[in-house]
Amino acid sequence: MPDKQLPIYEIQDFGAARKPDKYIYLSDLRSHLQNHLFIQKPHKHNAYILVFFTKGSGTHTIDFQEYLVAPGSVFFLTPGQVHSWKLSEQTNGYILFFSAEFYLLGFPLQKLQRFPFFEHALRVPYLQVKATDMTTILLSINVMQQEHQAQQFLKDDLLRDYLDIILIQLARLYHSTHKLPHESTASLPLLTKLNSLIDQHYKEHQPVLFYADKLHVTAKQLNETCKRAYDKTTTELIQNRVILEAKRLLVHSNLTINQLAAGLGYFDNAYFFRFFKKHTGQTPEQFRQTHS
Repeated sequence: MPDKQLPIYEIQDFGAARKPDKYIYLSDLRSHLQNHLFIQKPHKHNAYILVFFTKGSGTHTIDFQEYLVAPGSVFFLTPGQVHSWKLSEQTNGYILFFSAEFYLLGFPLQKLQRFPFFEHALRVPYLQVKATDMTTILLSINVMQQEHQAQQFLKDDLLRDYLDIILIQLARLYHSTHKLPHESTASLPLLTKLNSLIDQHYKEHQPVLFYADKLHVTAKQLNETCKRAYDKTTTELIQNRVILEAKRLLVHSNLTINQLAAGLGYFDNAYFFRFFKKHTGQTPEQFRQTHS
């Protein structure tokens, strides 16, 4: 069986007529889809992505969750997420990639982390925008597109400023639409750091105290914060991250289930089978067959 590996695309993989940019990419969606047929299958990116739909219909699948696409749909992806879509022929809109490095050259790290749609466990990666709000956002996108295609003095500075404006506009709409509780938004810096730590250490099966110590809070405080924000314990967040990675590997790799379990830190295969079925309702093999 040939090796099966999920592709990870970088911004510079999306060069058209001009030299591709390493840090930011902006295109109308129709041209993007026509010029890059290799993105039709599930894949990852190493950048942050905003997708704006102005026409068409279909579905957009992000980490095994399927969302309907309609005019006014906006999607938010963070580096490493798996996504794919099935779209009607008349679909159009805009797609914007940017690297954290590009944004952070002009703004501090904590500002990027404050946007609720980029906070992993708290967020829904989707927003349905009213036509009037989309018109306002598209004004900024059109300026960005003109600037992106030109070679002007301080080009990157202007692109970065308009990107920030768009992110703020979207954050306001997102906050009002999804009605995030005050406790969740107030705890975003702590929760963002926690999710970053979980991404780094989830295969090690560290106890909650390990994460609490690194965040300079007690295990009880950390659990209480997670319960208020997510209605989940810290342990449940760690387990959910393990399950997500297991799902990705089951569908997008040729690893045997024993190899997959060992790679996730489970050397007792029977325990891994029970753990996976408890959280998904299926055995690993059943899940793989369902999504093959």
